[in-house]
Amino acid sequence: MNVQVDIAGRYELRGTLGTGAGTIVHEAFDKLIERRVAVKVVTLPPVEDAETADAMARFRRGARAAGGLNHPNIVSVFDYGENAEQAWIIMELVEGGSLKSLLDRGEKLPLPRVVQLMTQLLDGLGYSHAKGVVHRDIKPANLMLTPSGTLKIADFGIARLENSSMTHVGTMMGTPAYMAPEQLRGETVDQRADLWAAGVVLYQLLSGEKPFSGGITSIMQKVLNTDPVPPSRIGPSPTGTPAIDAIVARAMAKAPEDRFASAAEFAVALQQAAAAVTAGTPVQAALASPFRRSPEPPEDGTVVRPPPRPLLQEPPRTRRLLLPALGGGAVVLALLVAGSLMLGGDRASHAPRQPHNGAPPLPLPQPPEQPPLVPAPAPPPVPPAPSPAPPPAPDATTIAAMLRTMPCSLVQATPAGRGGLSVTGLASTAVAEAMRRDLGASGLPPGATRIALDSFDGPYCRTLDIVRPFAILGDDAPNLTFTSANPLREGQGLRFNVTTPPWPARLHVAYVSEAGEVGHLVQGGTPQPPGTSPVFGDGSRWVATAPFGTDMLVVIASEAPLFQQRRRPEPLEDFNIALAGALRDAQQAGRVAVRVVLLRTVPGR
Repeated sequence: MNVQVDIAGRYELRGTLGTGAGTIVHEAFDKLIERRVAVKVVTLPPVEDAETADAMARFRRGARAAGGLNHPNIVSVFDYGENAEQAWIIMELVEGGSLKSLLDRGEKLPLPRVVQLMTQLLDGLGYSHAKGVVHRDIKPANLMLTPSGTLKIADFGIARLENSSMTHVGTMMGTPAYMAPEQLRGETVDQRADLWAAGVVLYQLLSGEKPFSGGITSIMQKVLNTDPVPPSRIGPSPTGTPAIDAIVARAMAKAPEDRFASAAEFAVALQQAAAAVTAGTPVQAALASPFRRSPEPPEDGTVVRPPPRPLLQEPPRTRRLLLPALGGGAVVLALLVAGSLMLGGDRASHAPRQPHNGAPPLPLPQPPEQPPLVPAPAPPPVPPAPSPAPPPAPDATTIAAMLRTMPCSLVQATPAGRGGLSVTGLASTAVAEAMRRDLGASGLPPGATRIALDSFDGPYCRTLDIVRPFAILGDDAPNLTFTSANPLREGQGLRFNVTTPPWPARLHVAYVSEAGEVGHLVQGGTPQPPGTSPVFGDGSRWVATAPFGTDMLVVIASEAPLFQQRRRPEPLEDFNIALAGALRDAQQAGRVAVRVVLLRTVPGR
């Protein structure tokens, strides 16, 4: 009896994708629905004992944990089976390899790609944690990459379910180099153990090295008692910065209560730190190498620990090297004085002596006359080495492509007349200022670039990342127009209309406050005809109240229903998790388009 026989009715095994300790992963074909899948098989020991039962329980638990999760950054599980000799899981086939393979090749990833991968990892973790599932074995080998570069979390084989009693205190499971201190001690763990492991992965992406290495005993001692060297101090060209070092340090704090409270908090902190780096980098430098080198570590080997929590509001400081000109001049002057003193002393020692009897001094013998020296001909001048040609300045099309991917923004940048650019949309205040400054120094024709950016300081970076693939600023997206004032004063009611895209669309309008709360103003219903402009709000239903600030409306048009159930007011973190899955599902069922608009609320007169 074997897995080939038991699954032959539906799945055709086509090859081996990988092997591990007691496991093998096959490529297979689902003949029923005609799709390629992966089949992970675990061979069971021949003796039925407590260890075998525990292995089977873990494998079933992993299938159960992953089977209940539906998220674009988690490998989907479709089916489970077992017989007396083997157990197997049928799951999504991810063909881009693992993050471990990428790291093993020594590839250096730019900071935006590091942030993108970490955001996807933390999105998947945030979703699984909201479902009560703690992975407990996050590591590069369990992070798969699609051919397009999307990260997916795999292998929930030792995951802990909130309602499960299988994981006992005193049992250590996981991979030591990625295990949190409490996990190594065999204590009960929660989602913060996954965030520690995510911090280790971030450390590797930034530095190319693990923070703790060696044998199991050595790793355990280091994890429990020492702090790693900040990743920005490793290697000749580190990707990290001191601000991002602080993010890593907080994620890998020894005490769980000192870490990020959630995956979303971790992601926002990392995105803001990366945005600060981007804001301090000119456009041309960002296109070539958007990173600054950090100072070398002290020669005595002293490890300087970063602060436990990042100061995200402080802009990066530019260091300047001051040449000690006065000090150098003082040294030269001292040498000249010393030389004159030595020269004077030498002359005094060779002065002729007077004889004791007062006779005139004897003439000193003169050296023989030497022929005059003929100076050697001067060597021909060596022509200076040619300076390397400066890299060509990026053109408008290249700059536009970069601007559209900048973090904490949602912009449309299109080439304009005379070689310029037209930049519209919204961005955080820091990113908007950086765009304006760098576009002014980009070498584009003066006066040919038009910038119309609406800026904010709210917690919207993650939401913008989620909607960016669906955001369209042209006629194919819904367009929200305020019929009430903007800014909206205290006591005034919100009114607006939404012009639908040129196809029948269900509308959903979410109101995201600067305080991090989300209310749902319009939710689905029947599809609206193309190109119509239904009006929402009667001036008394949605009234501006404190706290005031810059809020955000997310307008979504979709052919299929966005959410299966009506959503109540909720924290922004919960909305982001639900929105990511809802947009993906709606896109699979039809067209989706998103528009984001800022609304300012202010105190009354």
